[in-house]
Amino acid sequence: MSVEERFEALMKNCEFLKAQTEEKEAQNHYLRKQLESSLKERRKAMRSSSSSRRSGSARGGKEEEEGPYLGSTSGEDSPRFLRRESRRLNNHFNDFKIDIPEFEGKLDPDDFLEWLQTVERVFEYKEIPDEQKVKVIALKLRNYASLWWTNLLTKRARQGKGKIRTWEKMKAS
Repeated sequence: MSVEERFEALMKNCEFLKAQTEEKEAQNHYLRKQLESSLKERRKAMRSSSSSRRSGSARGGKEEEEGPYLGSTSGEDSPRFLRRESRRLNNHFNDFKIDIPEFEGKLDPDDFLEWLQTVERVFEYKEIPDEQKVKVIALKLRNYASLWWTNLLTKRARQGKGKIRTWEKMKAS
């Protein structure tokens, strides 16, 4: 290949890369605008949420001293409100995603123990209630582990045993 042909090929490659860069910059600009818009909406929603709580507590007088949970005479002391508020606060602290890894049921006990320790740490961090742990884990079983779980459920049903409802019982099975 002559020097002129190499130069021509490099120039075409340069033009191609420049076009790709411009396209990526345009996508980046678009995504920044979307993110900016989304953040504005979220801030606006958070401000309106906090201002509505402040205006609600200003009506009660006593609520300002005791907080929105203790002295409230409106619907704010209902269990539904407290659960919703608790969930909102938990979501604030869990802004990043922590997921339970899938388990395929390989025969390596070290892999299983490592997976089990990870699961326990995620349960502890996310404060997963005991009655939900078994269901969450059942969703994360794949291949051989999923077959084992299905067979275990079938076997327990044939024997007239109840469903596995707690994580401690499942770990012992």
